[in-house]
Amino acid sequence: MKSESNSENKKKLGVAELACYGIGNCIGSGIFVSMGSGIGFTGRSIPLALILACVVVLFAYAYKTLMSGMFVLPGGNYSQQALLQPPILVGVSAISTVFTGLAFAMYALSIVEYASTVFPAVETYGKWIAVAIITLFFITTFFGGKFMGKFNLILVAVLIISLLVYVAVGLPQVDFSTANPFSDGYLKGGATGLIMAVAMMSFACQGATMPIAMTADAKDPKRSLPKAILIASFAVMAVYCLIGIVSAGILPIEQVADKSLGVVAKEIFPYGVFVIFIIGGACFAIATSLYGAIASVQYPLMATIEDGWLPAFLGIKNKKGYPWVMMLVLYIIAVVPVFVDIGLQDLISLMMIPVMVLNLINNVLMFKLVKKYPAAWKRGFFRMPKWAFTVTMLLAILCDLLISVALFTTMKPGDQYFIIIMLVLLFGYSFYRIKAGKVNLSDLERARLEAEQAAAAENEA
Repeated sequence: MKSESNSENKKKLGVAELACYGIGNCIGSGIFVSMGSGIGFTGRSIPLALILACVVVLFAYAYKTLMSGMFVLPGGNYSQQALLQPPILVGVSAISTVFTGLAFAMYALSIVEYASTVFPAVETYGKWIAVAIITLFFITTFFGGKFMGKFNLILVAVLIISLLVYVAVGLPQVDFSTANPFSDGYLKGGATGLIMAVAMMSFACQGATMPIAMTADAKDPKRSLPKAILIASFAVMAVYCLIGIVSAGILPIEQVADKSLGVVAKEIFPYGVFVIFIIGGACFAIATSLYGAIASVQYPLMATIEDGWLPAFLGIKNKKGYPWVMMLVLYIIAVVPVFVDIGLQDLISLMMIPVMVLNLINNVLMFKLVKKYPAAWKRGFFRMPKWAFTVTMLLAILCDLLISVALFTTMKPGDQYFIIIMLVLLFGYSFYRIKAGKVNLSDLERARLEAEQAAAAENEA
């Protein structure tokens, strides 16, 4: 029995594997999509903004990291939500998955923007090409996860190689005299600009907490998961800092502010390498995120429909089991922003603000959770004095507020009204589904009880 247990444990994921999973989920399209906007806000101090963004995001998701060090919850993120949140918040989190379609539009538009640096004619038909990209990627979902997984693996490999080449070739060409706080273009927008850049770049720094989804496969999860999250966060910080140094340290700021990384790539690479970088690096990087988002959103959305948070007709499938109604709705949500002419900054804000509002509430709820399970907290990975925990959570709440408010102020008035209405509707619709008896609360209650039993076991151990 002992040898069997050891053999099974060897098959589980250790800190290194879990950290790589977090790093892989972080480093990708976000840096290509949002870097130009970040430089536009803060100029040559973008490396500092990226470092701060990684720290701010780590605090913004503090509840996830702290819980991973307190309990072994095989259900990962879902179990955490069931244990921490009241039903209405579970509903808001579930229903907001629909707005993933906004990310599809952003990714497709970014692919077009990068492709146009190599093929200028693309820009003329940019919107239609973006729609064609979205359509193509949706069509591939018919072929199933295995096909998509193999194709995505190729995209990720090319992406990583491209970023390494970008840093290796670019660093020797950086004018490091411009990287000090007294140089022209450093802190271009002052303290406000730096805060705005941190908020904008936070979009690129998410993903380090993704190893929590692998809780059931983790070796000694209460120790390995927190370590993996911290390692992933600081590894991403180092990589992004290097990319930021290259992106803002070679050309005059006015040439790179609010522009794609293609502008810098064209300067540092021979033309042939530049073309490979744009197509194989930038476009493939964004494509991996678009591909992964479309592939992965089906399952949580189907669970949301089956639990009753969304109308049942959305879950209608064809003979092969493909949820065509739900995917059609997602497709429409993805295509509309392309023609409504919503800017990339506003799309990032529309996606990030609801997430940060939910994070803020979850971080507040952590006070109650730690009070309910004092023994589990005292034996947890991040055990600390009460005052230190209070300071940590207040910082976490502040970080959620900082990102939300900063992004909100960058939006046009019409989009600001839209995000407020969207949040109100999310909470209102979640409340309605519960009160109307349309939600399968028994499944939610079962998940909550399973999470509470696991938490109680950790608390009493």
